[in-house]
Amino acid sequence: MKHILVLSFSFFLLLIFNVNQAQAAACCGGGFAAPSIIAGDDKAQLTTSFSATEVVVDNVDAQGIWRKWDTHQQVQTFKIEGAHIFWDRYQAGFSIPIIQRSRESLNYSGLGDISTSIAYEYLPDWDYNPLRPNGIGFLQLTLPTGKSRADSEVGGLGSRGNGFWALGLGTLLTKTWAKFDSFASFELHRSFGKDVSNSQFTGKLEPGYGGNLGVGLGYNVKDYRFGSSLTWTYEDAVKTDSNSGIGNEGAIERFATGALSASYMASDEWSGTFSYSDQTLFGSPVNTSLERGLALQVQWRWER
Repeated sequence: MKHILVLSFSFFLLLIFNVNQAQAAACCGGGFAAPSIIAGDDKAQLTTSFSATEVVVDNVDAQGIWRKWDTHQQVQTFKIEGAHIFWDRYQAGFSIPIIQRSRESLNYSGLGDISTSIAYEYLPDWDYNPLRPNGIGFLQLTLPTGKSRADSEVGGLGSRGNGFWALGLGTLLTKTWAKFDSFASFELHRSFGKDVSNSQFTGKLEPGYGGNLGVGLGYNVKDYRFGSSLTWTYEDAVKTDSNSGIGNEGAIERFATGALSASYMASDEWSGTFSYSDQTLFGSPVNTSLERGLALQVQWRWER
């Protein structure tokens, strides 16, 4: 049961990362990846995943008006994530994505934003209390190793990340009751400004704060788990200050992602998850694009 719970949370964290990397709007700071976290009794875990999404709503403006173009952008992401407990209740994690964006005959691919994390289990569930959840807090650093939309010369099609250094912290709460499991996750991050120079803009970008709030529920039957989750994402506006003295305050970015997943626990060592996500069903999105997508994940675990 606990191993299936680990798998479900790993899927949730995968979903947040994919959504935020793919959905950063042109004027906004983009999202912040939740780290890979060991939420069960394992010592280490390694996850590989592949997701394919389509931008079905190409633009939702600052007034919330939806717009669709004749052709849509396709986004494919291959990612390797890992986590390892290195001392008592402390663990370290990483995430390395490779992202490809395409529209019609145009294709751009490369390394996305790498993230590293440190986590601590501040609320262990040693006595299996019927009410108290298991709690893990984390601190994460995101490196701007992927090209941002502001650095792209092809209208953002060449972007592979948010392009900002970012530091964030958050918590993951988990609980199991018989065949049911649930989670709640919250993270807050701060992205830092940078200088940009291309054919369309020369100056400085100043992002702000952002965050993710997610909840989910799963049901376990023998070696299978069926789950659902809903995640709200918010980003402050990115202020622009060009060298010509012209500035722009930008606009906030907001969207929600619903997801369904099915997992199979092949053994104590490895498992797989297939998931569907949709950003058009919930919330009141502004200043973003919206996606639907499928993802396949395989995870290996090592017991303590």
